[in-house]
Amino acid sequence: MVGLYSYRPDTDRWTWSDEVYRIHGFEPGAVVPTTKLIMSHIRPEDRDAAWDSRDAAMVRHQPFSLLHRITTAAGQERVVMTAGHVEHDDDGALVVRGHLIDLTDVRADAVAQEVDSTVQDFTEHRAIIEQAKGVLTQLYSVDPETAFALLRAFSADANVRVRDIATNLVAAASVNDTPTKGR
Repeated sequence: MVGLYSYRPDTDRWTWSDEVYRIHGFEPGAVVPTTKLIMSHIRPEDRDAAWDSRDAAMVRHQPFSLLHRITTAAGQERVVMTAGHVEHDDDGALVVRGHLIDLTDVRADAVAQEVDSTVQDFTEHRAIIEQAKGVLTQLYSVDPETAFALLRAFSADANVRVRDIATNLVAAASVNDTPTKGR
């Protein structure tokens, strides 16, 4: 969701689009936006950066952006990007105009996709790793934990992923081409 805002520092007056109200967890027009209200919604650990961003924009009159977190009126955490620029209003006063972009769902989707991919990768390669552990257990008469430690050691020594070492070992075992005990 993307909302528009404007801010006049000389009067401390904010104007929000309906989307900015909703991002903050309010119905449009339900509250009067003020700097105090806005800062109360910004997570405490992000407030200094928000103040610095605001002050820098006002002093340098340059475009700005800030990635930060807010807590909505309902207590939900949202990840948002504030971007804007400083210009002169019709009466010559400074005004900040910009966008508030809610990135929460985009970030959640990206994290979920990454987790799904990692889980799928693990699931696809788990069987081959378990087979390789079985081969090492038989070859070296060790328990499965030690067999996995051997796989990790071989991986580190060769700078090759564990699953690739496991694939090669299982392939070698399938054609009876593995090292023998004591070798």
